[in-house]
Amino acid sequence: MSNNSNWIKALSVTDVPKNDVKRWDYGTKSFAIFRTAEDRCYATDDTCTHEHARMSDGFVMNHTIECPRHAGSFDFRTGEALNPPACINLKTYATKIEDGVIYVDVG
Repeated sequence: MSNNSNWIKALSVTDVPKNDVKRWDYGTKSFAIFRTAEDRCYATDDTCTHEHARMSDGFVMNHTIECPRHAGSFDFRTGEALNPPACINLKTYATKIEDGVIYVDVG
C-alpha cells in the first residue's frame, strides 16, 4: 500500500443524508460523496464516464447511483459500471469518518 495518502476534510457526516449523495469540490475537482443507511461513506468522481453529467444529481438506491442524463448506473462502492450506456468505471476514493467528519483521500 502506498504512503501517498492525502486525507482532506470534506463534509460533516450529517451534510449527506442517509441513502443519498452530495457534491463536494476540492481545488478544481468535484467528488460525489455517498452515505449508506449503515452510515458508511464512499467517494467517486462526480462526472459520469459516459456523458459528463454530475453523478451527485443522480438517483441513489442501495449501493447504486444512476446517472441523471442517460440512466447508466454504477456501484458507488467500487465504481463499477453496471449497465449501458455506462461502460467505463468511475474512479473511487478512500474515505474515513473521524469525529463526525468525512475525510477523502484525494492522493
